[in-house]
Amino acid sequence: MIIENVLIRPFNEQEVLVSWTSREASCWSWVFVNGLFSMGPFMAETKDRAIRIKFPVGTTAVIEVHDFPDETVPQSINEPPLTRPTILWNSVPTAVMYRIYHTIFDMGTLESMIAEVPPYTERMSMECPIPLEGRGGRWHSFRIEAVDQYGNESVGEVIPHHAADLPGPPRLAISRDTQSGLLSFRIQ
Repeated sequence: MIIENVLIRPFNEQEVLVSWTSREASCWSWVFVNGLFSMGPFMAETKDRAIRIKFPVGTTAVIEVHDFPDETVPQSINEPPLTRPTILWNSVPTAVMYRIYHTIFDMGTLESMIAEVPPYTERMSMECPIPLEGRGGRWHSFRIEAVDQYGNESVGEVIPHHAADLPGPPRLAISRDTQSGLLSFRIQ
């Protein structure tokens, strides 16, 4: 069961204090930050619980707390930002190297090589070596090419990927009326 009333307070420059009340004192608690596992199982002797999480000042995140009466391991309900996808491809028997190319569709950027990977298994995979721009959602493309012993590259298909990231934190603009001396606050 997801906890709906979670209180988050700053603890210091690098941590926040996350507090909640469980339904039962015997529940096991699990904490996720931006859809990724952060802590668990956490069990206290009381319904009132609090933990500290590393969380630098000036960042934003979605924090979820799940409580279960047993050792059930929950899944996050929040999808993590899709800015570092796992790139998968099948091995080619004659390949001595693979080159991975990247382009941002909607910005008209030129294609650039982001990685060279030697073959190591039949089903190749790697996390994208660069963080993808995803503010507001943005389309990227990847191309994986097999390189043979003579340096010849295959001609593979373009694989699209939609990167989506959390919005940036809002800014607070403060202005002063020079005549009255009153301050105006505006969230931008």
